[in-house]
Amino acid sequence: MRKLKYILSSLIIIFLVVITIYTGFRLAFRNLILPKVYIAGLDMTGMDRVSGLKLTNNYFGAQPSKITLEYKGKKITNLDGIKTTYDLAWAVDQAMGVGRNGNILTQISEEIKTLIDGRIIEVPVSYSKDELADMIGQISDSINQKPSWPKIIKEGDNFKLVPGKNGEEINTDLLNNQIVKEFGLPGIHVIQVPTTVVETKENPDLVKNAITSLEKWQNKQPKLHFRDFERKLSSSELINLFGLVSDPIDQESFEALVANIKTSVEVEPKDAVFIFEENKVNEFKPEVVGATIDIPKLRTGLASYLAEGEDAQFEIPVILAYPKVKTGDINNLGIKELIGSGKSTFFHSIPGRVFNVNLAASRVNGTLVAPGEEFSFINTIGDISRATGYQSAYIISGGRTVLGDGGGVCQVSTTTFRAALNAGLPITERKAHAYRVGYYEQDSPPGIDATVFYPSADFKFLNDTGNYILIQETVDTKNLSMKVDIYGTSDGRKSTVSKPRISNQSAPPATMYVDDPTLPAGTIKQIDWAAWGAKVSFDYKVEKNGESIYEKTFVSNYQPWQAIYMRGTGEAASR
Repeated sequence: MRKLKYILSSLIIIFLVVITIYTGFRLAFRNLILPKVYIAGLDMTGMDRVSGLKLTNNYFGAQPSKITLEYKGKKITNLDGIKTTYDLAWAVDQAMGVGRNGNILTQISEEIKTLIDGRIIEVPVSYSKDELADMIGQISDSINQKPSWPKIIKEGDNFKLVPGKNGEEINTDLLNNQIVKEFGLPGIHVIQVPTTVVETKENPDLVKNAITSLEKWQNKQPKLHFRDFERKLSSSELINLFGLVSDPIDQESFEALVANIKTSVEVEPKDAVFIFEENKVNEFKPEVVGATIDIPKLRTGLASYLAEGEDAQFEIPVILAYPKVKTGDINNLGIKELIGSGKSTFFHSIPGRVFNVNLAASRVNGTLVAPGEEFSFINTIGDISRATGYQSAYIISGGRTVLGDGGGVCQVSTTTFRAALNAGLPITERKAHAYRVGYYEQDSPPGIDATVFYPSADFKFLNDTGNYILIQETVDTKNLSMKVDIYGTSDGRKSTVSKPRISNQSAPPATMYVDDPTLPAGTIKQIDWAAWGAKVSFDYKVEKNGESIYEKTFVSNYQPWQAIYMRGTGEAASR
């Protein structure tokens, strides 16, 4: 018993000592950066914000980053012409925040991990991506050596091989990543330009099979067809389609052929079109069955067809896409009246964002959702990128506001979300934004937004009305507003949305400036406003004949966000 008391007493003493030491540690560093926290290799231990900014400014000012590129041990250029700007204030704020995020257990865990492993803060660097891409392009032009691929030529009635010659090309992605990494570190850096050899050694079996097949095609002409379309292959096209290195089909010639026939073969599916005005459908057009070339089947099928050398047509394989609504279905859709509306404004949006809002809305506009079908915003508009027509605007990525393809699409998903709530439809998937975006609180309380990010974050609702519903979206680009109307057949349901409840608020961090090459140098334009972090929730209830048929509480956890300004880095405006 005495031994047990001794052990307990010892444990209590040890616990008190540990608590005392930890409390002293917390007090000593309550306004200072923790030990083993580094910014770009610079030890920030014990610094407050002011001294940390002074130290990092002196550190980067005394030895700015100077990068030289070498190829095979010889200097080819330096990057002095590319101006870089460091966000040292952000880096110091991040260093100050180590061990101060979350609850006490999270803070203790982060402190211990930092003391053991250290914490390295990378400095955000702003630079002209276009200038860097141009420079890498110029270097590639001077160093790259195009390969000479093996080919077959015809001499008289015979075919013979002309061997290829290896090429060399810069690994541009690797070089770009190395340069960007060194941008964030002061001092002198030498980068050896990474290159790869482009192998062109022919495969003897492929060469033999190609010559055998070409001999079968003597005095015959391959023909491709689909529906009323027919495409004959010339002698040179036929020869070039045979792959001689790693695949029976030459990739470059195959892609050229696909590009040539694509517009003649492919067609988008089209529903039976109708215009809904004044509670009636007053115009319609017959449906169109869509077709898309099945590239994998075309590749393998064409390889077999060319190898056989038979005088027959090759049918281009396609993937058919049937319209959801046929002409005969028009009168059975049950679209009779307006059942829900949503609206929003987006004042202060840059031109690229306005363009994207209008484009995304046009792709949702006219969408029909069948009874029992789940509407998916992402599936409706597809890929959100420059390749699908979107322009560059500001998006949330990696915890920062940056220029990216499709900024503004969330204005459309948010407005569609509001219309679905008003229509009393079950919401099956919805994600809030990372922070309280000013656009969505211009004419609405906080918490009633829906973010989308292709392909991972989607907005979905279920059509449980028993009839088709039609989504119509209109955008007023002059007054920077939009409206979403949902038409269908009312079954008497009514929806209510409670006043949002706001809790757990936290102050926004320091103001952020973002370089924008589309604005003249010296121009400052605010594109986001400081927002307090908060937990926001509201109740959504749908009733029918006095009974509740659907209830859900939506919860949004917004992180604090700073005011954000665009800082022009383009050419100065003419006077």
